[in-house]
Amino acid sequence: MKTKFTLIALLFFISTAVWAFDPAYNAAMEGQLKALKEAQTAADFKAVANGFNRISQMNPDKWLPDYYAALAYTNAGFVLEGNQDAQDKNFKLAEKVIDDCIARNGENAELVALKGYALMGELAVDPQTRGQQLSGLVMQTFGRALKLEPENPRAMAMMAQMQLGMAKFFREGPEKACGMAKQSLQYFEKEENQEPSYPFAPKWGKESAEAVINSCN
Repeated sequence: MKTKFTLIALLFFISTAVWAFDPAYNAAMEGQLKALKEAQTAADFKAVANGFNRISQMNPDKWLPDYYAALAYTNAGFVLEGNQDAQDKNFKLAEKVIDDCIARNGENAELVALKGYALMGELAVDPQTRGQQLSGLVMQTFGRALKLEPENPRAMAMMAQMQLGMAKFFREGPEKACGMAKQSLQYFEKEENQEPSYPFAPKWGKESAEAVINSCN
């Protein structure tokens, strides 16, 4: 029995080491993450998404390249405010990338939360028309992410942002949204104080929580 557990531990160590010391993958991811951080225009974000798509094609067993491609498409959709067709195209691209990635590699909280974010963008394009159809789906998607990982800060922060928008629409108080945002900040702080459990783990989203809290003051 002891030999069996030793073998399992060794195999886990080897698989982790292979991930950690894949220089081509690591260099490509680092370069595209830097470009994502510096991107400002829709064209910038789409170029970054294309870069992550190429990494994904070379590494179909890894979900993070697809995750960041979908994030780049989603960001492109948000910066294209005023051009509904272009916004919808980018949000739909993000959703498709996520769905395909989940089909290949399985579901996790980060992918599900990001799909909720893309759906929230799709809703924001035309809230008057799409609110009844998409509001519940967006909240359900964030809820699914939190069921998979109850302390995921991005899922909680974006749910708070969505809740605030719904409260304003229905002329309700912001208390529930503010409570969610404050809770997410605790999760962000915990995340910042821990070593990431895998390379290139998502870290974004704290600004969304802070924006909700600022609107509560």
